[in-house]
Amino acid sequence: MTVGIPTYNRAALLKETLESVLAQTYCDFRLVISDNASSDETPEVVASYPDARIEYVRGERNIGMIGNFNRLIDLAETEFLMLLSDDDRLYPDYLGSVVDVLQRHQNVGLVHTAFDEIDLDSRVQRQAVSAMKTARRLTVETGPHFLERSMVSLPLCFSTATYRTRAIREAGRMIVGEELLADVPLVLGMALHWDMAYIDRPLVAFRLHGATQTRLLAEGGASEPGARDRLLAYGQALLDRRMRFVEEAELPAKRANGYRALATLRFLVDRAGLGAPWSETTAAFLRLVRLYPRILTHPIALRFIAAQVGGRALRRATFRLASVVLEFRRTWSPRT
Repeated sequence: MTVGIPTYNRAALLKETLESVLAQTYCDFRLVISDNASSDETPEVVASYPDARIEYVRGERNIGMIGNFNRLIDLAETEFLMLLSDDDRLYPDYLGSVVDVLQRHQNVGLVHTAFDEIDLDSRVQRQAVSAMKTARRLTVETGPHFLERSMVSLPLCFSTATYRTRAIREAGRMIVGEELLADVPLVLGMALHWDMAYIDRPLVAFRLHGATQTRLLAEGGASEPGARDRLLAYGQALLDRRMRFVEEAELPAKRANGYRALATLRFLVDRAGLGAPWSETTAAFLRLVRLYPRILTHPIALRFIAAQVGGRALRRATFRLASVVLEFRRTWSPRT
């Protein structure tokens, strides 16, 4: 088992992250710290822990966040790999829990978990944040089910994931220059060939603060000055990553079209929620329904309709959508 920590100028937070790994109840791991040419006390912090399991790799120059993550994937020499951000923390039984799942389920390429959100002072702001709705402590999703869910929601928290090293390498590398959501195509690519497992128990403390790219996903983020535009840009980037994955995955046409429809629906719902004009989002939704009538059966589509219209307008929209579906049934033939 390898735990890889990419770091750059976060000596103070890195100390807490390192200690959380060294405190694991599962002890058979290699801890690789990839320093992106930090100019602070990072080397001294790492040197203060005389543990033979720690390997410190310092780059001669800063190769960027994504380059640093990719370097850790290349350095992994064990069957399993965990990539941990340098400001997050593992709870003591994290490694033991995910390794147990990977050893028992040989078809699983990735295990992720619920998490707690913490602030800069390590105070818990939200407890037991779940990546998916489930009544089970352990859920194993098939690749297609994981992909479908990934088109309409963020399927996992990156810092909670442990990978089968072969699976993450087969999926390729994260693209340098795409710091925002660069992990999304990588994880989606894994799901083409592997199942995914989820432990519905908080085993990681995910730190949310001003220096993190995911800060705007926190509650109340959209109320900050300029946050709406940044969230719209985030939604567009997520749609782009999903669509590019579908284009490159060489999926059967019917399946690819379904994923495109779901990704587009999610984008429309997010735009509507951020205040995009009613006429614009409604017209875009009707165009989507004409292309993919089956999208009307998805719960998100039904909620979107309910949010967009009501009363007489709802009845008029229902009749229009029904006519689209009837026309589709007269002219459409299945494709595979």
